[in-house]
Parts: sequence; C-alpha cells; structure tokens
Amino acid sequence: MTQKFPFNHFLKLDGLTEAPVPTKAPKITPIVVDKSINPLSAAQKKIHEFGSDELKTITEELLEHIKNLMNSNKFHAYFTNTFTVSEIKHDVVEVVVTTSFIKKMIENHYQEIIKQALHEILGKNYGFEIQVLGTPTNTTSLSSNNENILNTLKTTKKPESVKTSTFFIEELEPTKDDLYKAIDSQVIEHNTATSTNQIDQNKTFNNFIIGPSNNIAHALSMAVAKDPGKTYPALYIYGNSGLGKTHLIHAIANHVHTQKPNLRICMTSANRFMNEMVESMKTNQHFEFRRKYTEKTDFLIIDDIHELKNRTGTQNEFFNIFNELLDRGKQLVFTSDKPPKEIDGIEERIRTRLSSALPVEVQQPDLETRIAILKKKAVEKDIYLSDDVVNLIAKCVKSNIRELEGCLIKLGAVTSILKVDIDLEVAKEHLKLNEELENQKNVTIESIAKSVASFYKIPIGDLRGKAKTKEVALPRQVAMYLINKMIKPTLKENGHYFSGRDHSTVLHAINTIKDRIKVESILAQQVLDLEKNL
Repeated sequence: MTQKFPFNHFLKLDGLTEAPVPTKAPKITPIVVDKSINPLSAAQKKIHEFGSDELKTITEELLEHIKNLMNSNKFHAYFTNTFTVSEIKHDVVEVVVTTSFIKKMIENHYQEIIKQALHEILGKNYGFEIQVLGTPTNTTSLSSNNENILNTLKTTKKPESVKTSTFFIEELEPTKDDLYKAIDSQVIEHNTATSTNQIDQNKTFNNFIIGPSNNIAHALSMAVAKDPGKTYPALYIYGNSGLGKTHLIHAIANHVHTQKPNLRICMTSANRFMNEMVESMKTNQHFEFRRKYTEKTDFLIIDDIHELKNRTGTQNEFFNIFNELLDRGKQLVFTSDKPPKEIDGIEERIRTRLSSALPVEVQQPDLETRIAILKKKAVEKDIYLSDDVVNLIAKCVKSNIRELEGCLIKLGAVTSILKVDIDLEVAKEHLKLNEELENQKNVTIESIAKSVASFYKIPIGDLRGKAKTKEVALPRQVAMYLINKMIKPTLKENGHYFSGRDHSTVLHAINTIKDRIKVESILAQQVLDLEKNL
C-alpha cells in the first residue's frame, strides 16, 4: 500500500487513545423482509456495521503480510479471492472465507502465520475466528440500514478481473466464465514461468522423486554436489523438457550452498550468459565479465547450453571460460535437451569440450514414478487427491513432470475458485482425461511392431533384429517413432524391444522420421495410415 492506513482512528491499540464513543443511535424499528429475499448472513451484517472501507483496507494490508510469509502457490490457493476480515472487536479478528474446505486448511496449517501478520499490522497480539460465507442465520428481520445495504449488494458492479481483485463480500459473485478464466490464468502462469539465476530453495535432493528414468542422473548429481571439482569436474545432464533437469541443478546448488558455503556458485542460462556478455561489450566491462566467471566462480551451472548454437562470439567466450575453470579445478554443470553431438550450429571445439563432460540422460518417468511424483507434489501444494484421481492422471499424462504438475495446479485452482472437492468426474471434466479411451486402444510396443512389420511385409524377427539393410532400417525407425508417439515409453524401454538398442539410436530414429515426414509425402501417408489402423 502506498499510504499507511490510520488504524488508530477506529481501533483500540496498545499505547493509543481509545476511539471516541459514538453517540447513541436512535432506535430503529425492525423491518420484516420478504422470505423470497435471502437475508444477509451474520458475517455480512458485521462487515457493514463496522464499515466496509476500513475492513477492506485491513484485509488488503493483512493479505500483503501473509503473502510475504508463505509459499505463493499456497497463498493463491487459500487466500486470493477467498479471505476477508469481517469484524475486529476486543482482542479477536473475525474473518470470512468462501468454503468450509478453506476454513479447515487455514485452521490446520496457517494460524500462526495469520497471527504473526496481525501482530505486524495492528501492533498487538490478536486471536482470530473463521466463518464460512453464507452460514445460515436465524435472523429474519433487518434494520433499515441493513436493508439499504442489501439493495446495494444487488447493484454493486462486478470487478473487472477475478484474478487481480481481492474478494469482498459486498461484491457480486463472478460469472462462471470469470471463474474458468481465473482457473486458466493460474495454469498459464505455471506453464509460462521462467527460470532465473536465483537458486530455488524448494528444489532439493530430498523432494526429488527417484525412479528408473532418472536414478543415474540423481546419483551423479549427488556425487558432484558432495565433492565439487573432484569426482566429475564437468557434468552434462540432458533430456526432453520438463523431466527434472532444472530440479537437479537447483538441488546441486542447494546442497553445495549448505555443505560448502565458502564456494561461490554462479547459476545462469545460455541466453543470460550471452546477454550479459553483449552488455559487457557495450559498456566496456568485458574484463569484469570474464573475471566474474573465471576468478569469482567456484561452481558454474549453465542451463539450456544448447542455446549457444549459431552464436559464434558467445561460443568463443564460453570456450575460454570452460578451459580456465577446468584448469583451476572448478566444477561445471550443464543441462540441455539433447546430447552434444546432436546440437546443430556449434563449433567442433565446443562440441568436443561439451562431450568431454560426463553425459547422463533424464528420461520420461514410468507409471510408478509418475504416481509418486503426483502424490509428493499434491502434499507440497496442500491439494487432496484420492488414489483413483492420482492413477487417472498418471495413466493419461505421460510426457513430462511439468505437465503432471500443471494438472495439479489446475485442480488446485478448481478447488479454490469453484469451491468443489476433486473427485474422478471433476478431474476428468477439467483435465479432459478419459481413462476408458486409453484402455480401449490397448496399443502396445508388440502390437505396433507387428503392424509395421506386416505393412512393410518383413518378418517381425528382422524388424527386431540386428540387420541394418535399407529394407529393414526404415520400418524399424517408423516403428520406434510410432511407439514413442503413441505409448511414450522411455527411450531405453523402446530400444530394449529392438535387441537392446541404446537410447541414442532410438532418439535418432524418432528425429529422422519426424524430419522426413515433413518433406516426403509418401512416407507421411504411410505413417498416418499405420497410426489410424492401430
């Protein structure tokens, strides 16, 4: 807030003069209200007896303090558009929330945070009581003043944005379209969040879910964090987007910061590295730029190193810094969406340097790992999901962890904004998932391979075998491509079916077919026909 609210004008605070005693109001004869009109709840009457403008200001101030004391996702789930101060009397602050679920979550988890925030803005210790909006009241009559307020409620203009406005009881209920837009905005905010060079303290080894797809990457990351610059001076973690590479580098940084606080950690991305270098050239600070990365850094982490492609000047600077840090015995960690040999647009000497780092791939998580990830993140976000909902999401969302987390963000928004509990039908409706369709397809690696072998009129044994002739190589690549697209197993699982071929061979096959069907219409039609018939 830009202006400090004058709480002393209407609150009795320690060390302040008591508010003046108002003159006695004339007695007002109660007016019986038509039963067709819903009477104001007790909470609504209390707000307006005290003064809505004052209570709005207190609510805004309180929410601002609470926001600074807790996780932002949890704040949005349980306080944004759901929480308002209804009355302050003696040593108790009464608040109103929109659902009994939110009331329960606040009482169980956030009482101390609210008490701390109240003390900070009101200058003394206050207790608080929580009511749920719309709680029935036995009152069947209203004063003329409250009747006027009821009329005002009916004509109050709806706020322009559900997401940006604070919830107040006198505002009209938002439309269903507004609520759905608010849900979508939280999902979009999650999906478009960009990484920074700040270490995320919430990403640690303790809350990283380990499975067959990432156990080697996790073990090597732990080894680097425990003994920087010694065991593996350069580590190269690669894999598709959203599989946990960023979590690992932040976990490494957090561990080093805790166990070896004297080490200077520099975390950046290839894009920020380039922008920083360009800016240093413009301002004649290139010497300081180089010094920052060579003399003032003990542990360098660069995310998305593949973004160096086609940037000759940045590659040259990176080459020199890479060499100097290794000569000094420092630690380097890189992440990328592909191994060094598959990055286009980089000089051979850069490719060689990156290839000298220890490579480790993070693959798509299997079903058990996806279930474990969902349960862990649901607890972190205070979202209750039954096992059948968790299993539904895990079976239908296979591509990456970020998409799994996006499902949780959306369900959390549905709970807090639509005020509904998440069951199987609600999850299917809002996440557009259909487990029955997934099961009806019954497509397996075996069924795809047999279909491809039949289409190209080659024995299934040749398709799976070691032969590399042209007649077999193309069908095998098509099979690997379709298996990846329709089932989404890990690259290792895909290659294992074809006589234990390694993940790089499978990735090459997938990318080859992706590129060829863009320019070869006959092959594109063949792949399309195969997919339709499966």
